[in-house]
Amino acid sequence: MAFEPGGMSEKLGNRYESRWVAKQLLRLLNEEIRSVTVEPIGPDEQGVDLIVVDKTGIRLLQQCKARCDHNSWSVAALRNKGILGHLKAHLSKRLHDEFVLVSAIPPERTFADICESARNSNDNPKDFWRYQVEDIGEERRKTFSAFCEKLELDPQKDDDLATAFDYLKRTHIELFPDDHNTFSDLLTKAGFILTGEPKSAISILTTYANNNDMYRKPIRVDQLWRHLKEKHGIHPKRLEHDSRISPAIEDLQNQFFESINPGLINRKIISRGETTRIIDAIDNGQDVVVHGAAGNGKSGVLYELAEHLRQKNVPFLPIRLDRRVPGNTAKQFGQDLGLPDSPAHCLVGLAEGRKSVLILDQLDAIRWTASHSSTAMCVCKELLRQTRSFRKDKKQIVIVFACRTFDLENDPDIKNLFAENSENVVVKVPVAAFSDEQLKDVIGPDAFVPLNGHQKRVLSCPHNLAIWLEIKKEEGAPSFRTATELMRQFWKNRRQHLNKAGISNTQSNAFLEPLINYMECQGKISAPATIVEKTPDVLDAFISFGILQRSAKHNINFCHQRYLDHL
Repeated sequence: MAFEPGGMSEKLGNRYESRWVAKQLLRLLNEEIRSVTVEPIGPDEQGVDLIVVDKTGIRLLQQCKARCDHNSWSVAALRNKGILGHLKAHLSKRLHDEFVLVSAIPPERTFADICESARNSNDNPKDFWRYQVEDIGEERRKTFSAFCEKLELDPQKDDDLATAFDYLKRTHIELFPDDHNTFSDLLTKAGFILTGEPKSAISILTTYANNNDMYRKPIRVDQLWRHLKEKHGIHPKRLEHDSRISPAIEDLQNQFFESINPGLINRKIISRGETTRIIDAIDNGQDVVVHGAAGNGKSGVLYELAEHLRQKNVPFLPIRLDRRVPGNTAKQFGQDLGLPDSPAHCLVGLAEGRKSVLILDQLDAIRWTASHSSTAMCVCKELLRQTRSFRKDKKQIVIVFACRTFDLENDPDIKNLFAENSENVVVKVPVAAFSDEQLKDVIGPDAFVPLNGHQKRVLSCPHNLAIWLEIKKEEGAPSFRTATELMRQFWKNRRQHLNKAGISNTQSNAFLEPLINYMECQGKISAPATIVEKTPDVLDAFISFGILQRSAKHNINFCHQRYLDHL
């Protein structure tokens, strides 16, 4: 629909056009096009706001119209706004120029389809009319006839039919929404291409032609870079060739594998159907949220996914948010991880056009760490926006989250993160407990048969099963009725190991107390190793027996959140 009348309409129209100019200048800096001319003069001026020359030398004559009086650009609307007249005037002069209407309002579907069919034809106007217009249906015939009528062409005449066909091939309506998401996409692209603050860079680009007398002159990449470097200290950011990224991502991959491997059942990957569903979604370019009850093996599924990506040589960056709580911005989060920029930016740079996957495990850990939850969730939202923005720019990147089902369904911030609309669909993959058949396959028929129904339900949780197998290996099958009883058996077994290592229960309790108090009081699930540095032998024993792990920034945490929950 149209803007409100008056001065505000002009301001919003100018803002819309300036953002489109900024996008084209970013494409120029990224060497996707040859030049940009803003507000051309002479015979090209009428109804044209920009001329963009693409890599092949074709001139794209672009007119910006943020709004129209209807919900779509029909042939009648194009005629009423004078756009068809401009189209005819320009396309009739130069045989290789193309005309582009840039708008926040989409084209009428049938007209857009006819233009696309003309470009995907055998270049024979008569065949186009017969097989791609007339034979398809009445709606296409009416739209094509209206287009010819408005341009004063008679499709019954061969020359006029050829002219109409040629115009359609060279006509485009580019949808450029006038909303916050579009501006976020500009910021993402600026952050990927340029050093410095993206908002400042966009502001400079939107006013470049006006402030530097560059209206009506072709703007080329060398002179634009010179201006940005000399006047504003902005330089190209070449993440594709940044030697810091590959080793940092490899280190993060190793940390991810090492953090999960001790908790795998029998230290092996158990293939899950859920992993196949995630891989299918990734292949379709869809973002994913993996969810399930505590202990159902979400991290194990991501471990299997990561192994698959590594074997297929697909660049991937896995991050456990319980170990690496995001702060400030996506760029700062990347720098905290040892990367030069946002994790999404660095992964796209490393991929250099290939498919890539960003994995964020333990999203619900942000909810547990209440003191950081708001900022950390904002960073996750920023990473998701960046990923989607890159896909709009034809980069093959997807993001995979994992969290507990309870948090996915009840935490308002997490629910909002995955709010869906027609453009942003997140595939939800539930991770279920093991079926009886899967449980029997893992433990064998001899161990499976003596279990009662309730015990089978407890052991269908992969984390409970891992504990049960660990105890069974040393003491025989433990007696239990509930998951809590099984956890008590685990702690009893661990304390026995500690006792054999010369660490009494009193020493263990004295060691654990400051750790647990710190995590509870600070709202965190990790603690600085300095808290227990006076008893390094006890710390080493707790790590050796699979209770604690060392994590980033000289922190320590429990190997599984449920150990801490139990204590």
